Amino acid sequence: MTKITMVALAAVLCVALTAPAFAQSAGAGSQVQGQATGQAVVKETQAGVAADAQAEASAQAELEARKTLMAIKDKGARVSTEARAKADAKLAAAAKKTDEEARARGDAKVAARLAAEFDMTAEALMAEKQTLGCSWGELMIAHSLDANTTTEITVAQLFTLREEGTGWGQIAAGLGLKLGDAVSAAQAEARVAAGLAKPDGKVAVIHGEGARAGIAANAGANAGVHAGGVRAGAQTGVGAGVKIKP
Repeated sequence: MTKITMVALAAVLCVALTAPAFAQSAGAGSQVQGQATGQAVVKETQAGVAADAQAEASAQAELEARKTLMAIKDKGARVSTEARAKADAKLAAAAKKTDEEARARGDAKVAARLAAEFDMTAEALMAEKQTLGCSWGELMIAHSLDANTTTEITVAQLFTLREEGTGWGQIAAGLGLKLGDAVSAAQAEARVAAGLAKPDGKVAVIHGEGARAGIAANAGANAGVHAGGVRAGAQTGVGAGVKIKP
């Protein structure tokens, strides 16, 4: 046997001996790759299911919130046009006084006074005003109504009604609050905003079949419940940011 033949034979034997190892390694690699692919598919499927569930929950919340808003509009519309118009005029006057104070003394001063009344920080209230794009007077009225009502609704959702052309008088009546009390409450809070009354964290009481019990003691805390979630209803759908009242 020549030297060349012996070298060739050795090469063949080497290939024969290493082939099973290569095959085993390739098989293991394929198995690992298959497992990784399977895990990725499972994760992707789980993520899709979770996203669908979240979307369905959001859609349901949106629907329920819209029903609530329509119920408020319909109920408020049953109050006489004259009564609503009188309430709207007086509420607008209270809001105007608050806005005039803000122009004269500055936003920070009014924000600090109202924030103390509604149990919020001035920064949170100013951010809410900016996000909602409303006046100080309108924001004062919204918080006053929101703090008094048992209806599951947010300040942002009240402004959704306002954007749809619903007056504060109709909104107050739709929440089951007495219009005369709503006007008196707004006037009282306007005095707080103007520095004529000291904020005490107790929002002026509004009576009515839709009013909360014991409001004088804890309305401020309730008014600030969703200060951090401002404009959720108006920006991402009326179902967002729905709060739960005690």
